[in-house]
Parts: sequence; C-alpha cells; structure tokens
Amino acid sequence: MTSLSIGDMAQSLVLRRQNSNLKTRMGTLSQELVTGLARDPGKRLSGDFTPLAAIERSLTVLGAYKTALTEAKVTTDAMQASLGTLGDMSSGLSPGLFLAGSSVDPTLVTTAGVDAMGKLEHAVSVLNTQAAGRSLFSGAATDTPALVSADDIMSGLRTAVSGAVTADDVMAAAAAWFDTQTGGFETQAYQGSATPAGPVRLADGHLLSLDITAADPALRGVIRGVATAALLEDPALLGGDATARAELAQQAAEHLLTAERPLATLRAELGNAQNRIETISAENASQTSAMEIARTELIGADPYDTATEMEAVQGQLETLYTVTARLSRLSLADFLT
Repeated sequence: MTSLSIGDMAQSLVLRRQNSNLKTRMGTLSQELVTGLARDPGKRLSGDFTPLAAIERSLTVLGAYKTALTEAKVTTDAMQASLGTLGDMSSGLSPGLFLAGSSVDPTLVTTAGVDAMGKLEHAVSVLNTQAAGRSLFSGAATDTPALVSADDIMSGLRTAVSGAVTADDVMAAAAAWFDTQTGGFETQAYQGSATPAGPVRLADGHLLSLDITAADPALRGVIRGVATAALLEDPALLGGDATARAELAQQAAEHLLTAERPLATLRAELGNAQNRIETISAENASQTSAMEIARTELIGADPYDTATEMEAVQGQLETLYTVTARLSRLSLADFLT
C-alpha cells in the first residue's frame, strides 16, 4: 500500500488556513455575543427579509420620533422655565409697588421704578431665550429674537404716555400701546412672527403645536405691567406729582396681580403639553423595546450557545497553536531518528 504524506510547504499552508478559519469564526462569534444578533441574518431567515425589513423600518421611524420627542422636551422645559421666571418676577415686583403707592414717598416710588426697569430687562432676556439655536417665543421666526431691547420698549412707551397728566391717563396710554393691533408693541417691540411655529409630529397620529409667542396676551400683560411700573424711575413723570406717581404705582401693582391668572393658565396648558410628551415618550420606548425583541427572535444569536461555541473554537485554536509550535521545533536529526 502506497503511503501519502504532506510536504512541509503544504502542511504550513493547511495550518495557516485552519488558523485563519478559526480566527474568522471567533470574530463572528464575538460580534454575535456582543450584539445578540446573527452576523448572517440571511441564513437565519432562509433568504426572506420581508419581516426583518418591516421591523427595521419601524425601528427607524421610532428613532426619528424619539429625536422629535427629545427636542420637544427640551423646548417645553425651557419655555416652562421662562414662564416661571416671569411669574416670579411679577409677583416679586408687586409688593414694592404697593408699598410705594401707599406711602406717597417720592423716593420709594422712584426706587420701585428702578426695580421694575431691572426686571423688564430680565423679562426681555427671558423671552428672547433660545433652545438648540432657535428662539422660543418668536413663532415661526425662530432665527429672530422675540423682542427688542428693554430700552427700546421704554422709549416707545414714554412717547406714548408723554401727554398723560394722571395715573389713569398713563394706564390707558400703556394699554393702547401694548394691546391694540396698531399699537407700539406689535409695530415696534415684537420682532417675531404672527404665525406660530409649525406642529411637531411626536408619533403616528400625535401632533404637538407650541404656539406660545411673546405677543401672547398673557405674556404681553405681564410685560405691560412691568414696563408701566418702570416709567416711575423718572422723577419728572406726571409733572413730578408725588400723589399721581404713587397712584400709578398702585395701579401698576394691581395690573400685575390681574396678569398672574392668565400667565398661570398659560403655564398649565404648557404643562399639559409636557405631560403629553412624557406619555408618548414612554409609549415610544415600549414600542421600540417590542420591536427589538421581535428582531432578536428573528435573527438573534443565543448567548449561551454562542459562548459555548466560542469556548470550543478557543480550544481548537489553542490545540492548533500547540501542534504548530511542536512542528516548528522538528529537526533533521529528529526526523532521521
């Protein structure tokens, strides 16, 4: 019987091929163990990718909705924080105005006006807040600050009340400037769009509209009260009449108290939107989890089986390395003996 043997070169090639195959298999198993998915889904699905494609599409859509939900949460949280700041500002200003109004002390009245001016500057800054590079209270004009500066607002308001001789006159002129369509607030102060920002799709069948702008009557009412109070920083207002200026402080404080209810209502409506976002986010996460489980059932790699096979392949690699090392130490003397 003729004996066949493998030459040294051929033997080396065989060992290299086995080594390469085992390393490739180890890499495949490692990937499957980490991802939990088969590296060759076509083999698992017998070439029918229709169910997998439907699941992948659903996961892509859910991922897009997750991004929209995250952005909506950032926006509504920032808006709610801004409205909260305005509310705190308004309620914090009223006591000083009431005190100034009841004391008829020119210094207290002027001090209350200076405080109001500082709060107006802060209010304008708050309503010009941006989130993710977009103005929150400018409607569709997301690239534009909602309001001009506090100084510009006061300049327009001072012109509007310049002919007033009583506190009632000032309040009426301020109301006309802030609340009428042709008034200074809409034509000079508000820089945003009259068109609200477009609705955002948060999920199938769920649209969210965030149509709060700085021109909203609730916000306009707060700004009007703060700006009217800021007029009092000028000692010469109303001809310097201490009684008339004190009366204006009283009326401005009362207006701010009246403006708190619409602002609270607006905050509640925004809170409802925030709750909606949270609910839909939870539903999105649940659906995503269900789709991932379904995908795993189709093309998932069993972690126990994968780990067991990895140990077997590792054992084969170690055996191959041992055999290769022993063959490399063979010498002619060993062969002849």
